[in-house]
Amino acid sequence: MTSFRRSLVVTASLAALPFSASLAQQEFSFDTLKAKARALAAKPYEPQKDDLADFWKKLTYDQHRDIRFNMESGLWWNEGPFSIDFFHPGWTAKKTVSLHEVKDGKSIHLDFNQKLFNYGKQVVPKDTPPPPNYAGWRARTHLNSKEYMDEFLVFLGASYFRAIPANSPYGLSARGLSLNSGIPGVPEEFPDFTEFHLEKPAKDSKSLKVSALLNGPSVAGAYQFTVTPGEETIVEVEAELTLRKPVTQLGLAPFSSMYWFGEGTHPKPFDFRPEVHDSDGLLMELGSGNLHYRPLETTKDQFRHCVFTMEKPRSWSLLQRDRHFSSYQDPEARYHERPSVKVEPIEGFDNGKLHLIEMPTKDETDDNVILLWEPQPEHAVGKPFKVHYRLRWMRDPKPSGLFTVRATRLGNPVQKPNEVLVAVDFAKPLEPEKKVGDPKWDDIKDFKPVVEINNKQVKLIHVGLSDMSMPNVDDIPAGLGRSPQLHMPQVLRAFFVLDPGTANDLDMTLELRDGNDKAISERWVYYWRKTH
Repeated sequence: MTSFRRSLVVTASLAALPFSASLAQQEFSFDTLKAKARALAAKPYEPQKDDLADFWKKLTYDQHRDIRFNMESGLWWNEGPFSIDFFHPGWTAKKTVSLHEVKDGKSIHLDFNQKLFNYGKQVVPKDTPPPPNYAGWRARTHLNSKEYMDEFLVFLGASYFRAIPANSPYGLSARGLSLNSGIPGVPEEFPDFTEFHLEKPAKDSKSLKVSALLNGPSVAGAYQFTVTPGEETIVEVEAELTLRKPVTQLGLAPFSSMYWFGEGTHPKPFDFRPEVHDSDGLLMELGSGNLHYRPLETTKDQFRHCVFTMEKPRSWSLLQRDRHFSSYQDPEARYHERPSVKVEPIEGFDNGKLHLIEMPTKDETDDNVILLWEPQPEHAVGKPFKVHYRLRWMRDPKPSGLFTVRATRLGNPVQKPNEVLVAVDFAKPLEPEKKVGDPKWDDIKDFKPVVEINNKQVKLIHVGLSDMSMPNVDDIPAGLGRSPQLHMPQVLRAFFVLDPGTANDLDMTLELRDGNDKAISERWVYYWRKTH
């Protein structure tokens, strides 16, 4: 087993150590990193030097995958609650990052060491220089059991990172910053995290703290991440950013996800699975506390870009709401277990626009959904600004007490190809819950669906509401839906028929109201485009 050694004592045997850290150490704090970022932003951008040997650059996917980090050689392995793995450069990971350990207020560079990796079948030519640094890193902890150190956090490539809660596979990705995402004719810019400072945690610490320097042609900045893994993995993000030059679109708290097709996609790809996606909806909690839910969708060969102007939003979440295995039929990808993420803005999000960008995709290998916050007014060049927000990586949000959008389906009524039928299922609670007391389903006799369409020329032909609760109960096999221990969801299907006429796209909303005209559901928000 190769272990990390970070001694600053110079001895005759130092050169023979299997791993060594640079002897140079520097005083470190987040304030010093912010000052470094401000100084960097005041200078012209200099691209990172390309010091990676061609042999590593030309590795194929399989060759690069064959290089494995020795987990037991991780930074802080057996020293506390967390351990850090490093990624080897190669294949698409051609850029490297400067990694540092912070201990007692001192930051020490961690040199690249090939002995930390198992190269499998790779035969590295003798004259090939090692990579100058690592490509990225991931963190481990006892997330799911006391016997194994599970990974829960990854930083790899540009400013991308991913986290997971307990008992979850990876899914959607976050970014530190996005610039000019999804704007036709405007090149997207991908600034990089160029250095990380990993603070050694105390043995009883519940959180991992990491600082990072961001640099790109248009921006420089400093980030601090405080990560607390668990049933919800919480990532607290604080940043100070400075623009070098104007940008068309500045994206804060950005996400990338994948939505190939779902229950409402027409036409569907020729695939044995009913649905394939990492996320299926956007939940927005407005400043008023109202909840708006926008199902994700893609349209073949068409680009979809929706903008929601908001003032002091409380939160927004990119969700994987459908948790039924039968909806995906994929035990390997485990789409039914992919995580959701909630963004809780703290500072720098008073006014702005939430952009949802949905692009066509040929398969599930591409992230084709982008979500980002564009602050208003625009930030001035050369003037530092701060942002602070919290990310909750989780399975599902806590129940709101409202009827929750569960599914969206569209089609043509029988023998009426010019009309569109929309069916939206609402559920309360979203999934079966253990009974507490004697919960009852609501009396729906005074409930009504209220539909709004942005085009007054469109004819709304019919609106209705059906109770789907018992069919939902009986859909659960072996009679489990009738278990006296479970409170089953009350499922209501609101549906409406419209004639779009010559309209090629429509904005539509739908919510359930009671006899006093009070909203009792989330507001369903949908962007319809003609597909045939």
